[in-house]
Amino acid sequence: MVFEHSLLAFKQDIEHRGLLDWLEAHTSFMRPLHRYYGTLEVNHESLLFSGTDEKTGSTYDLVIKISEITGIHLGYDHTFMRIEDRSLGIFHFVPLRIDFIIKGKEESIYVFANYSSLIRHSDNQKLFDELTAIRALA
Repeated sequence: MVFEHSLLAFKQDIEHRGLLDWLEAHTSFMRPLHRYYGTLEVNHESLLFSGTDEKTGSTYDLVIKISEITGIHLGYDHTFMRIEDRSLGIFHFVPLRIDFIIKGKEESIYVFANYSSLIRHSDNQKLFDELTAIRALA
């Protein structure tokens, strides 16, 4: 399953966001807090992200094996709080957090899959369902 126009941020990107990042995420037609923009692909072995680091302009790729995923959470949490989004979560527009182990280190990413700023929508529920189903089979 492929999710184009996807946004991604690591937990530390959210925790260390600057005032300009916060202001951009709260301006009309701007995208939610993120650092990377690109395409997400999910298969039975891995979750792949290929895109651009919007801070540096360089290409960025991330591969997470399904077996390395330790948790999936759809909704706001103590890091990506409602206040981080301009709609405050009123319109069922919520981030998807994926926790995983990579190179022996625990990491978390926040994703908005197939993000559309025009209708302020993402396919995070579809991605959540897909990852949950794949993990159940593993």
